[in-house]
Amino acid sequence: MTSFWDRIKSKEKTAPVDNVGALRASLSKLDIRGEHHRFLVNRMGSSGSTWLVKLLNSHPDVFCYHEGVLAQIYPLKSYTSEHVVNFIRWLAWDDMHGAYKAIGDVGSSWLGHIQEVPRNLFTSGMLLRHPARMLNTRLKVFEKDKSFTEIDPSTLRQAEERWGIRARDEMDQVFLQDLFHIVAQIRAIDTVDVVIHLEGMNDVEYCCNILQQLTGIHHEPSVVDLFIHNPVNRRTNTPSVQAVLQQFSSDQRAWYKVMLDDLPRCGYALDSDELLDPASRPRSADGVRRSALPKEFRGYELQVLKQAVVERDCEIGRLRGEVKELQGIWAAVQNSAGWRLLESLRRVRRRVLPTGTRRATWYHSMISAFRRPTGTTEQFIRDTRISKKLWVGAITIGVLIVGLLAWFIPVLISMANGAPELKAIPD
Repeated sequence: MTSFWDRIKSKEKTAPVDNVGALRASLSKLDIRGEHHRFLVNRMGSSGSTWLVKLLNSHPDVFCYHEGVLAQIYPLKSYTSEHVVNFIRWLAWDDMHGAYKAIGDVGSSWLGHIQEVPRNLFTSGMLLRHPARMLNTRLKVFEKDKSFTEIDPSTLRQAEERWGIRARDEMDQVFLQDLFHIVAQIRAIDTVDVVIHLEGMNDVEYCCNILQQLTGIHHEPSVVDLFIHNPVNRRTNTPSVQAVLQQFSSDQRAWYKVMLDDLPRCGYALDSDELLDPASRPRSADGVRRSALPKEFRGYELQVLKQAVVERDCEIGRLRGEVKELQGIWAAVQNSAGWRLLESLRRVRRRVLPTGTRRATWYHSMISAFRRPTGTTEQFIRDTRISKKLWVGAITIGVLIVGLLAWFIPVLISMANGAPELKAIPD
């Protein structure tokens, strides 16, 4: 179900050429309060902005709005460039009582505002997702809720003038309009400070680097990893970009290739999931690409390994403690009265039935019928190929014969010595 905020329309996505001067003038003089870091991120719909805002707000010193301009224009159902300018002014003025070290917004600023906001006051960013996946999600959403996207005739007219493309079907018009805005993002990629590839945010190291550049604050890698494994708002689940392209119509695929011929500039391949090295990205003052890791993050893997060693040492210490505890229990058992009595019985048994004697062999054979056979007995039975039941029967018969003989032999001996004389009983 589409939320209320999805139904609020923006009147324009980019600042017209004739308004650039006025926009620059309105943003050049901002009333700055507080010394905290400020940032603004531009994005299109279905690009993962909700997840990014949650990740930014996971740090206690960072406060990030998600389309904060919407809260300021309520109860209006649409907003203009002037509303966005007022929101940026308010963001510059509100110091939030010094409670945060970084304050910003994702989604409120259009490309024109991102380009004209003073660089020394705001860090500008652009959130990107592979165009094929983003277009696929937008079409799926539009099928169920047409209030999510409003078709702008001026955008379609510009697309027809520049590329000679004319879309008549409603779905094609939505597709063409989003393509037009993606092209505008690609052309403006060199005008922002931080370029965020949503697909790259699956890597903890890359993600920490982006957050550092955007907010000036280090985010804990373990927290970032937790957010990576908990995505939000997944509306489509297509395995690959090639599979997505096959879902487009033939006209849509043709428009996609014609209008996005410059896509590798922003680090995406046209028809695959491969992330490219955006060679055209400008370098920073120290000669490192803006998309590269800063020096403080280049030892991240070493930090992870050190942490793993510490955790392993803790595990070894825990196991040693358990071993010591078990040794104490075993010592208590050995010192108990029951154990000492059992050991006394075992010593008596070893004296009466020495190992290797016939008595010991018969003893072990008899008691094996009442408990699980030992390895030696099992091996003997296996070698002689006699079943266990037969052995039990033979031992039982042998015991009965010995008992019978023990009773009958004394009788025979008494008979051999002669019967006692019977005396006559008098009448």
